Amino acid sequence: MRSMPGLLVAIFLLLSGCTSINKKTIPVYVYHQFPPFVIDAKPDLSEIFVQHLNETTDFHWQLVHLSRTQLNALRAQGKQGAILWSNPKWFGNTPDLFVSEPILWDADVLVFNLQQPLNGSFPHAILNKKFCALQGHRYLSLEKYIANGSIKIVERERIEECVQLLKEKTVDFIQMEKSNLFTTYTHMIDKEIDFLEPAIDSFPRHVLLDKANQPALAQLNKTINSLRNDSEWKRELTHFGESRFVDLFDLSVEDLLRVEMP
Repeated sequence: MRSMPGLLVAIFLLLSGCTSINKKTIPVYVYHQFPPFVIDAKPDLSEIFVQHLNETTDFHWQLVHLSRTQLNALRAQGKQGAILWSNPKWFGNTPDLFVSEPILWDADVLVFNLQQPLNGSFPHAILNKKFCALQGHRYLSLEKYIANGSIKIVERERIEECVQLLKEKTVDFIQMEKSNLFTTYTHMIDKEIDFLEPAIDSFPRHVLLDKANQPALAQLNKTINSLRNDSEWKRELTHFGESRFVDLFDLSVEDLLRVEMP
């Protein structure tokens, strides 16, 4: 992870000029530092998506990997850019962000160790339990239970650390997106871990643009819509996860709400 001074220098260089073919450069912030959005093997899903943008729009999109805490600091300083794989409600539905068409429909599930299962349904199953949270992230469906002390929190920087605590039974549960569960942790489902159904939250993932980059929104949306019928894009998705992962890119809003919401 880059330090904040190094990150600011990189972003300044991105914003200070155009590419050799005179395309305006837009930093693309990715703060979800876990699969499938960021993986050790290259290219990861973020890189592939940005490559499609660079091939189909009149803008140069440049990836910037950072933590949510670093992103919050940049936004507080007025830094401009696009936020990939995000949702406006995670930023308080602030009016300074313009929302793209949805790229995929995701869902939050509560994951537990099969040797220390959660019994019952949400929210009763989590009361008086210990939860591992990622630093700087918001957990909207859990906030009131955290605030009133019904669940205790252990914070870690990376989801892999939370999974390890779950395996060690140091915590009782973690919250994980299906996009991550059905890529990295499929091999553990029904063997070491399981998850409560239905999901506690369902949501689309978008690109969020600030006002300075709003002119790119129309071309961005055109690319997103075209990917839904792009056979190469669908083939690329199969490299990252199982069929349940690929399905997240195909479900309609009505389908997802009917299947996933409590």
